[in-house]
Amino acid sequence: LVIPNWQGTEPKNRVFLKTLKTPDSPVVELIGEFDAYYSYIGNDGPMFYFSTDQQAPRGRVIAIDITKPARANWKELIPQQAEPLESVSLVSNRFLVTRRKDAKSLVEVYDISGKKLSEVALPGLGSAGGFSGRREDKEVYYSFTSYMTPGAVYRYDVLNNASTLVKAPTVSMDEAAYEVKQVFYPSKDGTKIPMFIVHKKGLALDGTNPTYLYGYGGFNIPLTPGYSTVNRVWLELGGVYAVANLRGGGEYGQEWHDAGRLANKQNVFDDFHAAAEYLIAEGYTS
Repeated sequence: LVIPNWQGTEPKNRVFLKTLKTPDSPVVELIGEFDAYYSYIGNDGPMFYFSTDQQAPRGRVIAIDITKPARANWKELIPQQAEPLESVSLVSNRFLVTRRKDAKSLVEVYDISGKKLSEVALPGLGSAGGFSGRREDKEVYYSFTSYMTPGAVYRYDVLNNASTLVKAPTVSMDEAAYEVKQVFYPSKDGTKIPMFIVHKKGLALDGTNPTYLYGYGGFNIPLTPGYSTVNRVWLELGGVYAVANLRGGGEYGQEWHDAGRLANKQNVFDDFHAAAEYLIAEGYTS
């Protein structure tokens, strides 16, 4: 039995274990400090796998031998990367790792030793989730959505690295008639900020297009691609829809969040202002 223990709402937890094979067995401390987030993934006998942000603000995967639980014995399997971890599951003896790459979903497959095997070919530039299952499963189901496509369900064959569409809603929107791009514009201090821009193909960049710019930049919340009926109507009427991934959000992990909070909060407003300036300078709107 794996028992995560939380104190308040801060994303930091301790971990305790209890064997269920022995009656009245004691609860044993495995991780006794509220220093980071630890999420149990699976285990091979005494070797337990966790995803964590301990010494890795964008997340990593570690292995802890519960017979030798001292931190000096912890082993890193999948190191921190530029793309923050969203989730890790253990299916078909593979680690399925979901990350955010420039606010878009990236899904990778690793073997049990931490060696990268492949990437999942997603249907497009969007957001995917649900890569979970039992360890013995051969397939998982995941959802995918984008600015152009409502949520659809796919089946993923883990061993053959192949996805097939299972269910998708029918909509009248002609996806081929629209363009989705991602740009990186400089903020006031030179930091490059990503922004999605969606509009009809063949848009005249003459400064006359009605443009809706959205941003958030707070609470470590990332703005990722997703379908909206309201936005679809706006696009059909000839509008431009833009989403700026401001600092303060969760697009690039804890460092990105910290860069837009407390004494750094002004960066959020500077990032948003710079997004508007970019759209004007490039001729989208006035």
